Amino acid sequence: MEKEKILIEIASYCDEELLNTVNSAIVQAEYPNRVYFAICYQGDDLDDYYELKKINNCKLIHLKKSEARGSVYARYLCQSLIDDETYIYQVDSHMRFVKHWDTKIINQLLSLNDKRAILSGYPPAITPEMLTLPLNDKVFDNPSYGTVMYARGFRTDVNGSYFISCASKLIKKDNPLAYKRNAFIASGNFFTFSQAHREVRYDTSMYFYGDEMPMSIRLYTYGWNFYNPGESFVYHLYKKEKQEFPGFKKDTMVKENERLKVLLGITKDDVIPLEFGLGKVRSIEDYEKTFGIDFKNRTISGLAKSGDFENVNGK
Repeated sequence: MEKEKILIEIASYCDEELLNTVNSAIVQAEYPNRVYFAICYQGDDLDDYYELKKINNCKLIHLKKSEARGSVYARYLCQSLIDDETYIYQVDSHMRFVKHWDTKIINQLLSLNDKRAILSGYPPAITPEMLTLPLNDKVFDNPSYGTVMYARGFRTDVNGSYFISCASKLIKKDNPLAYKRNAFIASGNFFTFSQAHREVRYDTSMYFYGDEMPMSIRLYTYGWNFYNPGESFVYHLYKKEKQEFPGFKKDTMVKENERLKVLLGITKDDVIPLEFGLGKVRSIEDYEKTFGIDFKNRTISGLAKSGDFENVNGK
């Protein structure tokens, strides 16, 4: 297991916690030498960038603030840095890792006995006090609760949006929903085999909302299965100062929604390049039937709203 490399993909935009996130992953790993990084560093302050360059196994792409094109494009660039790593852990740039997270998360993935498995869910929150602690403080010794993602409804920030707003609930590892199938990925806590990222690349025409919903659909149609983690091995900083992202406007969300409509087959007067399209293993109709979502009529069943997909077949 020590020889199996993990590539941590991080899309970062002017984030003061990035260096702490990387160092947390290193100091908390049981086998630090197998941990690699693929980072898209977006920002004009290069102090942390040069510190990252000193770290072994750290692959970097730098964009100036004015060149940033959103989180989806940044994640696409991270995917371009994949080499011979066995696993990929996509996280955000403001995280803390649990002791021996690397061994624990691999064991959790392999316990599913599914070569097309993805572990994903919104992780527990970092408290302000936790941010002040040493990266290897005893508070990070043990995993936290797992999580189950569920649909809250269709987003309302754009009229007629086809993007689903998701939330999550904490579960203990003996909960019946632990390690069961789910309909969604969380882009900031997404662990799987590297093949998933080789097969399904982020759509560069998306900006921010294309991070999760379109990727969930596309990965599913390529035959990948999402599972609720029974334990969480990272903590996430949810409350950050509001940032102004270059190029992100109201019409940006409208354009993302129009792109999603093409992917869903609701709009047929445009074509998505094959690289960013659907797989051939399963269809969107399969996704809708399995998880209780009707995109055309913009309805979501109680199944999707509870995240209770306990009886969904994972193969």
